[in-house]
Amino acid sequence: MTEVEERAEADPDGESDEETTVRHPLLPHDRSALLWVEHRPTERLRASIRRWVTALMHDEGITGALPRTEETANAKVISRGSGRLAGITAANQLLLDWLPGADWSWAVADGQDIHEGDILLEIEADRTQLLSTERILLNIVGRLSGITTNTRKWSSRAHPMRVAATRKVHWGLLDKWAVHLGGGMTHRLTRADARMLKENDLASLALTDERLPHTVSRVLKELDLEECGAFVEIEVRTIDEAIAAAEAWVDRMQDITDTQRLTLMLDNMDEGKAREVMLDLETRKFRHLMVVEASGGIGYDDLQTWKEVGVDVVSASGLHRGAKPLDLSMLFEGS
Repeated sequence: MTEVEERAEADPDGESDEETTVRHPLLPHDRSALLWVEHRPTERLRASIRRWVTALMHDEGITGALPRTEETANAKVISRGSGRLAGITAANQLLLDWLPGADWSWAVADGQDIHEGDILLEIEADRTQLLSTERILLNIVGRLSGITTNTRKWSSRAHPMRVAATRKVHWGLLDKWAVHLGGGMTHRLTRADARMLKENDLASLALTDERLPHTVSRVLKELDLEECGAFVEIEVRTIDEAIAAAEAWVDRMQDITDTQRLTLMLDNMDEGKAREVMLDLETRKFRHLMVVEASGGIGYDDLQTWKEVGVDVVSASGLHRGAKPLDLSMLFEGS
């Protein structure tokens, strides 16, 4: 199995600054290469940033670049807490597009750790420009940094199991990017990224009076693998459904040279049933063709349990929804 290197905090609760290089299996859930390459945004991410920044400015009643006058002000952005930073690339887009003539310098970069009291940004611009965009800039960086910091905490606790975002996002690709910077996986960026067979998909494909395990098996055997995107994932809720999916997939892969793994999502399945599924997969020698994902109501305190169960990845909206923003302040010179 291909592996990827990644930084990880030594402390499982994410409270230590010490980092080590760890190796994770390369899982199909991660689409971060479509957003962030060699510490730079792809055009896809940059386009999303522009859209969100524009929407935030328009909501503020600002529909064009703010004019520069002779009334200059100098300010600093200071962190009121510790965490991992995200959103600088988005803040730069805000400054470039909406504050012509401004001059600024960041002391840190996206994905770096910061501490309480650190000066993150020094900026010189028109006073009205700064006052008009202060809260938007702090909201962008604070919110995305909160997601990244929270994801780092989850990822450290879960290691070597991985954690992944869901599509229940507020700021679209920006949330996924922030999860990536915290050491999590993006999962699908769009519905078309992968062939994901969820409960409603299976219900719509079921034949009259067909039991769900039979539907699962039949649908997987009939899939056109050329039209499935980056990976195939199926949602199962019972042991019978999980084993039916695994059997059908292993049978399907027997005649294929370039085999691929099926992502088996154990949706809202309790620990006991999940352990039975894992044992069955190992006993029947199906495990090597499965990526096992647990999902549904999983919180930070549940990560140790799922790590002991032996799944490959936990997907949870708790990484990004409701993450506490990093506390930042902008202080004007003389204040």
